[in-house]
Amino acid sequence: MFNLSTSVVGSVNVMTSDKGGLSNEQVADLAVDKIVSISDEAPAHIRQQASQFREHLKHVLYHYLLLARKEERGTIIQALKSSGHKEMAEYIRRL
Repeated sequence: MFNLSTSVVGSVNVMTSDKGGLSNEQVADLAVDKIVSISDEAPAHIRQQASQFREHLKHVLYHYLLLARKEERGTIIQALKSSGHKEMAEYIRRL
């Protein structure tokens, strides 16, 4: 027999994009929302400090997302060149 139960999932964030994937900024926002939450009941100075940390973290994540995507493209370009697809590698490089 089946044993069915319920559980609490928590909050869920959804972002959509038009004609492409999510931007680096959107991905950074999603990550920061999962990492940092600020209680409405926290003292004002704690909320302010958490808000500043949140913004700093978003900038750090954004920077490393840019770097990760750039490095991934570089890896793809080298794999294409090694396989003799120099023209396709050049198209990817221009993205």
